[in-house]
Amino acid sequence: MKALDKVYDAVVPSLVSRLEEYDNCIKEGLDAPFSPWVKRWKNDGTVSTLIPHGARNGVSKRQYSGINWVILNLLSEYNSNDWFTLNQLKKLTGNDRPIPDDAWDTSEQIMFFKMNQSIDKRTGEESSFPMSKTYRVWNREEIPNVPEPEPDAILADFEVKSVIDSYIDKINLKGGIHYGGDRAFYRPADDAIGCPQESSFQTWEEFEATKGHETVHATGAKHRLDRTRGKKYETEAYAYEELVAELGAAMLCSHVGIPLEKLQHTQYIHGWLKRLKSDKKFLFDAAADAGKAFNYLVESQTSPACNDS
Repeated sequence: MKALDKVYDAVVPSLVSRLEEYDNCIKEGLDAPFSPWVKRWKNDGTVSTLIPHGARNGVSKRQYSGINWVILNLLSEYNSNDWFTLNQLKKLTGNDRPIPDDAWDTSEQIMFFKMNQSIDKRTGEESSFPMSKTYRVWNREEIPNVPEPEPDAILADFEVKSVIDSYIDKINLKGGIHYGGDRAFYRPADDAIGCPQESSFQTWEEFEATKGHETVHATGAKHRLDRTRGKKYETEAYAYEELVAELGAAMLCSHVGIPLEKLQHTQYIHGWLKRLKSDKKFLFDAAADAGKAFNYLVESQTSPACNDS
């Protein structure tokens, strides 16, 4: 798949560089100043409280997920989070050629995957096969005459907390969530989440991000998304699941406006780096599963790139 290779070549080296930089900070006993999953800066030099402030489609306002979230959040160098397809820009600007000559090369390529169904005319048997398609999207800052967006809703701290709690309520944990102790975890056998008290964290944002991380783990249960793809990575299956949870939590945090400054599980960095450098499917698989978890929790569309064309 040439499209897959092209996206891989653009995304993975950037992510590897960020993870290595983060790992070096840890080795030297320094506090890493950023999370590898998010942009190094915030709008206007401050932490934005707008919702959502992850990369999103500028028309539908739906946040991208999966590998498209990774592409647009890691590679873009814009303050605006709004991205548009060519067809959308034509409609918004009333111009059949809305892209300035010097902006054609500023687009990013995003991907859409879906399973197509077919019926054998001879036997009547149904079968499915995967289909991928790429789209070019442009950031708002590159295109003149795009109408200014209406201001986003600003959530107070307690409102952000209630949104995270609503995700936990949605999955209806059989064993519930329990606060206390000194570690966070999801226990599949009991279908329960454990998390230290909020007072154990340096900030309330870290507390909510940790709950989001464990909630993403919980989506993989057999009676929910039945996430099994990580098993093919054998000895690194657990590291794979942690990457899914890290990316999924980052998507949730960007969606509700929580700055994600730290990795939850730094001990898996070496395993991630090894796989990222040797297997182009590793990141795409993990991002796809993280996107499914995100969509499951927020009840958004699974394919914004396609639906917003």
